[in-house]
Amino acid sequence: MRFYTLVAGACLFAAEASAQQGITPIKKEFLDASFHVLPDAVGAYYRREIEQLDSIKGIERTYFIDGRRRSVCEVELRKSPICHGISESWHDNGQLSEHTEFDHGKRVGELRQYYENGQLKRRASYTAPFTSTGECFSKDGQPVPFFEYEQMPVYPDGDGSKQAIVAAIQQRVKYPMDALVAKKSGRVLVSFNVTRKGKVADIKVVQGVFPSLDRAVVQALQKLKPFKPGQVDGKPVVVGFAVPVSFAIE
Repeated sequence: MRFYTLVAGACLFAAEASAQQGITPIKKEFLDASFHVLPDAVGAYYRREIEQLDSIKGIERTYFIDGRRRSVCEVELRKSPICHGISESWHDNGQLSEHTEFDHGKRVGELRQYYENGQLKRRASYTAPFTSTGECFSKDGQPVPFFEYEQMPVYPDGDGSKQAIVAAIQQRVKYPMDALVAKKSGRVLVSFNVTRKGKVADIKVVQGVFPSLDRAVVQALQKLKPFKPGQVDGKPVVVGFAVPVSFAIE
């Protein structure tokens, strides 16, 4: 209850600040079951409200469309809100599902998860964004082998890290002749998703340098080997990446 008391006090401050600084205190959105933003309430599964407390802080609350609470998170206001502080979520039946802490979008401190019957499912302490120690339990409270809640996709070559992905892309890139003749060099920033089956998909050039250089990076990505998929709570998920690929003429 102490957390919510702090939030209520912050809300009063936000109302005063909005009057003085022109801050819009509440932003409302409707979401589908996959949390995609909808133009209106038609077909909505969730309603999200983002309360701006000051120029950099806010509270993001999500409700089921019938008004039941789904989640609440302290956020850092950027182009898109980033979790920064305490985050809690609830099951359909109102039982607490998860309590966790974030530091600029990265998990820190303690994570606690619960089954719908209230039984503790996981208790973990984070030392890095995707590394934790702790314990896991079955629905009847029996200990089960611990596994990481979040696991990033792993590339099969090298150490599987993001650096290994960049190295694999560079190995598959051929410097286009027209770019050499034109003496074009620089860094291509490209984004892509790793699907639940470990395949590369949705490739986009975020920041290009020269048409043939951009195409060379996209073609190299298409030739990557399948990843070991990322997982959340033991289930495969889609994970997005953004990687830079540099071209230099020596």
